[in-house]
Amino acid sequence: MSVVVGIDPSLTCTGVAMVSWHSGTDIPGPNWQTWRARSQALPQDFPDAEVLAATRRRLRIVIRETLALIPARVDLTVIEGPSLGSKGGKSDERAALRWMLVDQLLARGPVVVIGPKKRALLGADDGNASKAKVRSAIRAAFPAVHVADDNVADAVALAAAGAHRLGCSLVEYTPKQLRAHATVAWPQETAAA
Repeated sequence: MSVVVGIDPSLTCTGVAMVSWHSGTDIPGPNWQTWRARSQALPQDFPDAEVLAATRRRLRIVIRETLALIPARVDLTVIEGPSLGSKGGKSDERAALRWMLVDQLLARGPVVVIGPKKRALLGADDGNASKAKVRSAIRAAFPAVHVADDNVADAVALAAAGAHRLGCSLVEYTPKQLRAHATVAWPQETAAA
């Protein structure tokens, strides 16, 4: 059995997609599971003295819910990296979430981080694709997969890219997408056999 996980990390709503396939069995797959990990945003008037403890609780909730259904061993996890141009002042918390997840995921198998532009390209053949365009493209490419929102769509795109890396092409990539896929710094142990 092969298992690939895609994660779009966010303190508000993390999208997670897991795809597995069982070559040589009666039910080869692909078999998909998707879910979201959420935490409550802090109110605008939240006391500054309590922000650190509340942020820690939020991080722990999202990490627990993200990891809840991921098996102890996976063949590859693909997680979205930082959006260097994003605004909103939450980059510190997002970085903490991503690195805390990466720490836990590395114990389960190889992990690769893919930037948002490349993730968008792998999801919709346009590196500048909007969240809505990626969501529509993923829903069209994977009609049997439950894609609840943009976060899950991104996670499915990441998981599909990981599966492609392992030799299970779940979607037909365009030449532009294949070039983007080839520029990802994949872990050596994930080369397709």
